[in-house]
Amino acid sequence: MRKVFHIAVIAVLAYLVADRALLHAQAREASTFACAQGAEQVKLDALGRGFGDAAASSQGDAFRSGCLVTGRGRPMEMLARN
Repeated sequence: MRKVFHIAVIAVLAYLVADRALLHAQAREASTFACAQGAEQVKLDALGRGFGDAAASSQGDAFRSGCLVTGRGRPMEMLARN
């Protein structure tokens, strides 16, 4: 049972490393500028849907944070994953 657990952990780590390498290879790594633009787009979309300024800003900040952490800077790509 312990051996199966170790194999599963190694498989998950290999998947995460491969995903990150694929992001770099495809040149889809998000810059801080792209994340800021995406966050502004998310904020404007939220305002257009009737959210208040504070809620829209919060959604934009959440997108920026996720973008910087994951390296995926397209709002539609982030929405499709959630």
